[in-house]
Amino acid sequence: MLKKDIGLNAGMIWRLLFDKGALSVRQIGELTGREEKMILYAIGWLAGENKIRFFSKREVVYIELIDCHSDIYY
Repeated sequence: MLKKDIGLNAGMIWRLLFDKGALSVRQIGELTGREEKMILYAIGWLAGENKIRFFSKREVVYIELIDCHSDIYY
């Protein structure tokens, strides 16, 4: 596992959240086919950059972007 891979997954997840809105880790996994630990690493990357926020609904944690109008991830 390389830092570059985590960064690429973070970009993919950022784009997915941008396109689809709030998603759970499970939904992200279903849509990307990535293994859970790689998703969690990428979510940690995005959280460290203050790009996402978390909220809970019916005991499920969801992730959504924080004001993404000026950001571009590819």
